[in-house]
Amino acid sequence: MNAAAKRKAAAKKRAQAKKKAQARKKALLAAAKRRKLEELRRKKAKRLLEEKRRKAARQKIIDARKRKARLALEAKRRAARAKKEAKAKAARKRADEQRRKAAKKKAEAAKRAARAKAEAARRKKAQQRKLDERKRKAARLAAERDRKRARLEAERERKRLAREKLAERKRILKERLAEKKRRDLERQVATEERRREQARKRAIIDEERREKQRERDKVTKAKEAERQAREAERARIRAIRDEDERRIREQQEKAMAKPVKPPIIKYEPVDGITPTKDFDVAFLRSQRQLLIEKRVELLGQAKRLEQDAMEIVDNQEMGDVDFGEEGGEGDTMVVERERDLILSEQARLEVEAIDAALKRMEIGEYGYSSYSGLPIPRERLEVLPWTTELVTERAGGLGNR
Repeated sequence: MNAAAKRKAAAKKRAQAKKKAQARKKALLAAAKRRKLEELRRKKAKRLLEEKRRKAARQKIIDARKRKARLALEAKRRAARAKKEAKAKAARKRADEQRRKAAKKKAEAAKRAARAKAEAARRKKAQQRKLDERKRKAARLAAERDRKRARLEAERERKRLAREKLAERKRILKERLAEKKRRDLERQVATEERRREQARKRAIIDEERREKQRERDKVTKAKEAERQAREAERARIRAIRDEDERRIREQQEKAMAKPVKPPIIKYEPVDGITPTKDFDVAFLRSQRQLLIEKRVELLGQAKRLEQDAMEIVDNQEMGDVDFGEEGGEGDTMVVERERDLILSEQARLEVEAIDAALKRMEIGEYGYSSYSGLPIPRERLEVLPWTTELVTERAGGLGNR
């Protein structure tokens, strides 16, 4: 591949990287927009539910007031009946007093008048009872009509909320369909662009092939001499490569030979820490505090990331979005969920490494390379307190053996 082709390939890679970055940026913006719309929808549903509760409370107060008015009316009616009965009783007493004062001649007439008067009073009371019964019946019917009206209003409110919820779901589905159509159009445009780029590259390659063929036709006479020179050059290169491979194999075999670990000089344990010749108690205590703080931070980070992943799943289930192949391989929510789970797993692996470092601190092996047994510099331990290898071992690929 000549220099021009290399430059073209590098330019193509840069353009592809730029396109991928722009696509990721668009996907993140679309995800933020969808989250904002979902939050607005939840707030609206909460506001509607609160309004419904307030209406139910107001209706409950109205019903209580109606019951209180009905009871007051009943008490008033009972008081009126008692007053009427008292008046009738007083009238009967006065009539009796008049009858006693009347002469014997008018006794019979007085009795007949009293009987007639009592009969009239009974008829009047019967009429009053009928009238009161009709009023109570009318009050019950009015209360029943009010309850029916309240039930109808509640049913209409429920239907209105159902219609609004259905309209919101249709709107969200319409937006998702539009977003999917837009992504399909972008993929089609990208496919067409790749097709045109491939055609242009094929044309360039064909032109280069024709140019090379013309050059080969011009140098046909000198081809044999050049071939011999190339054969000699290839033989020389093969010899150099064989020598390099032999030297590399020797270096690898030498590097693979695991050194003998020197013994670790340990002292008496102090507060659950075993100090050594290279690491005193004060340094190990500061490292233990650093490890514990980092462990708490990583555990919180892992739990938070797992919770975010679960919330993404819950939100997607509420929106009826498929996580499968039909839901779109580039779905931003799926990418975010997988990223959160991967980061959470990495945090938990670091927590396990921290636990192992705390255990090594208890038995007096903290701060020493697990490969060579040499002490790790304190600067490296302060930056990465759970490491088990030297920088040179990490750079040379010898760590974690």
